[in-house]
Amino acid sequence: MAVSWFGSSAFRERDGTAPLWLVLILVLAGYALMGRIGTATAMPPTGTVVLWPANAVLLTGLLFSSPRHWPFLLAAGLAGEVIAGWDTLSLPWALAFGLVNGVEAMLAAALLRRLATGPLRIDGLAAFVRYVLVAPFAASALAATAGALIIKLRFPEIGYLHYWRVFWLGDALGLLLVGTTLLVWLAPRERPRMPPRLRLLEAVALSACLIAGAVLSLRIAHDLDHLYLLFPLLVWTALRFRIEGATLAVLAVTAIAIRAMLDGLGPFTDLAEVDRVTAMQLLIAVVALSTFILAVSADERRQVTRNLKRSVRELQQARADLERMNADLDGIVTERTRALRSTLERNEMLLREVHHRVKNNLQLISSLVALQRRGVTEPAMRERMVRIQGQIGAIARTYDLLHRLGASEQVDFGPFVPALCEAIEESEGGRAQVTPDLQGSAEVTADSAIALSLALNELVTNALKHGGPEPEVRVSCRRERGELVLTVADDGPGLGEGFDLMAQPGFGVRMVASLIGQVNGTIRTLPAQRGAAIEIRVPAMDGTAPPGTP
Repeated sequence: MAVSWFGSSAFRERDGTAPLWLVLILVLAGYALMGRIGTATAMPPTGTVVLWPANAVLLTGLLFSSPRHWPFLLAAGLAGEVIAGWDTLSLPWALAFGLVNGVEAMLAAALLRRLATGPLRIDGLAAFVRYVLVAPFAASALAATAGALIIKLRFPEIGYLHYWRVFWLGDALGLLLVGTTLLVWLAPRERPRMPPRLRLLEAVALSACLIAGAVLSLRIAHDLDHLYLLFPLLVWTALRFRIEGATLAVLAVTAIAIRAMLDGLGPFTDLAEVDRVTAMQLLIAVVALSTFILAVSADERRQVTRNLKRSVRELQQARADLERMNADLDGIVTERTRALRSTLERNEMLLREVHHRVKNNLQLISSLVALQRRGVTEPAMRERMVRIQGQIGAIARTYDLLHRLGASEQVDFGPFVPALCEAIEESEGGRAQVTPDLQGSAEVTADSAIALSLALNELVTNALKHGGPEPEVRVSCRRERGELVLTVADDGPGLGEGFDLMAQPGFGVRMVASLIGQVNGTIRTLPAQRGAAIEIRVPAMDGTAPPGTP
């Protein structure tokens, strides 16, 4: 785990931990210094200390180092123990206490690493509670079992349980106060920026009030009636200045309280010296726990609020980006739609122009054929030219209907039947009757519509040719099993027995068969009691038959 106060990344190991030599120096110096401070809080007659902060230094070094370096740190802790007690403890007793304290710190570090779900830092209520339960409570309680036995061997006149309680509370307070402070201030985390002037003035005023309240209630007063003055100030500190400010405030109150007790002042002067240490330890523990829990809870809530605000800002930014993208997309779609509409209008205009030109050209060709027919005296040639003119007319009418119906790839063939029948009647000068029978219809391809129109014109013209002076022709149209069925029947002499439609030498019949075959259709003769009947079938487009169509 990297520690921000060790400097740049050039002084880090590959696993992100601090270099061993630097940690050894800091642990040795810090342990010795905190050991001297802890020794200074010793109370007669047994010399038990109010708190032992040296273990917090060793624990912090273990947490911020690789486990393979722990034996070296334990040796540094033993050396620090000897240095701290050089004038009060002999070497064997110092090594014994140092070994107990080292095992305590290693046990706490191992458990914290085992239980941690992320970086080892106090960044929330759950992390703080986990630290308190593991280090000040569990590890210190186990170490107190051996530590109290060592004290009992040195001073057998007082009971073992008293030594155990004082030893446990002393180590627990050291880990709670100094350990929390080190983990909070040394772990990499977002630091508060330099406060504005009013906030700085607030901090100065709060510090002055807190020190004055601590001096009044813990040094001047001889009872516990003024302790209530401390709690509003500590609550204010925890809520306004985060866990960093709370640790400094609790350390200041603790220092004033211990100094007053060592000077024989404060609310616990009436107690025996043995009980005075326990009472002071419990007071400091209550003050520290309540203040730290409130501070980390407020920090956690503040962080959640900050994250929510950041999420709201990101959501608003994403919404603004989406709206901008939608606006850009709308602009692009509008521009493309306008361009497509303009292209469509141009295409429609060109289509109308092409239709007009094709229609005029077909009419011109039909007129030329009519003019040429007038100069032809041979009956066979005149008949052929009449048929050609009729075919051109059928193509022109079909093309005109396709254009008026707006058909491009498929068209309903129903409207073609009466239109073509009416045109053929008019061309015959009223001598013939061509009756359309629209029983149903279907949509077919444009190519099929042209082929059917030419076939209808050719078959009806043939029927009128062989039908006598006043022939009658019936043209029926229906849909049957996915096909459009077109039937041309007349009242003429019929086709005769053994008639083979496909074996006929005439060009008209071959043309009809060829056109229908090109659109995958069939043509055949039907039995009839009178006249002739020819049926044409072409594939219909799927699902295009009108409701009620057979």
